Amino acid sequence: MILTDIGEIGVHYKGNTYILRPSLYAMTQIGDKKEILLSYAIVMSEFTDKKSKWRQFNEALAVINSCSEVDLSEVFGYLNDKCKYVKKAANYTDVIAIARSLLKHGITGAQEPLKNKEPDQSTYTNEFKASEHVSLAMAHLGVTEKEAWNMTMTSLVGAMRAKFPEPESNEPGSKAPTKEQHEATMEWFEKIQRKRGQKVH
Repeated sequence: MILTDIGEIGVHYKGNTYILRPSLYAMTQIGDKKEILLSYAIVMSEFTDKKSKWRQFNEALAVINSCSEVDLSEVFGYLNDKCKYVKKAANYTDVIAIARSLLKHGITGAQEPLKNKEPDQSTYTNEFKASEHVSLAMAHLGVTEKEAWNMTMTSLVGAMRAKFPEPESNEPGSKAPTKEQHEATMEWFEKIQRKRGQKVH
């Protein structure tokens, strides 16, 4: 099953369906901590010159390949030995659009912005530290390391907001999750796991 709510994209080609999953692990396949955000900036930008657009396309293609467990070169094309692009089924604009969606769900998370944004949430960073998000998921959601690496940023942010909702006041204890909120988080996570056909412990 393809979980589009958390950023998965289904690729249907010649009777087969493949899943692109922008998991935290997939994001690390793009490059190191700084290269991940550089790739994000390039793919998300709007360019007019050919050189920049070519680099953007290469980055987008790399993002798609990072999010797939199988070789999809027959769908999205590839670079040959001379670094020339060999076009296949997908159009240039499709490659860019798909990569942007994957990066959005994999890096920032596609969630509604908080009403009362904390001051430190707007702090700029030039690195994407996937391992820290994995540790966060393991510590607060009770998931295994493997499950955490398979989460997308959208699913992680959604689960964390369910467990730690935006406080309505600054009174002591207002940020502590209630029993109901904790149970809602676990129910949400178990639902995702059941859809994937994984055992829920």
